[in-house]
Amino acid sequence: MPHFVIDCSSDILKLQNPAEVLQSIHAVAVASNLFDEADIKVRLNPFAEHYLVGGKQKPFIHVFANIMEGRTKE
Repeated sequence: MPHFVIDCSSDILKLQNPAEVLQSIHAVAVASNLFDEADIKVRLNPFAEHYLVGGKQKPFIHVFANIMEGRTKE
């Protein structure tokens, strides 16, 4: 079962609706035909403070994909 974890600065969510971000990642995972849709997990972690990008607080978004090794679609 794949897990997609999205880390982003909170200002990203002023530009894009959080539900749309989650749905977009979910849709891409489904379109890959690698996973059963019911098994796909997507989470969003916004950061309002305590982050740096190049030494400054700049907008960022990063998607982590965690897939257990050795699993097949079957």
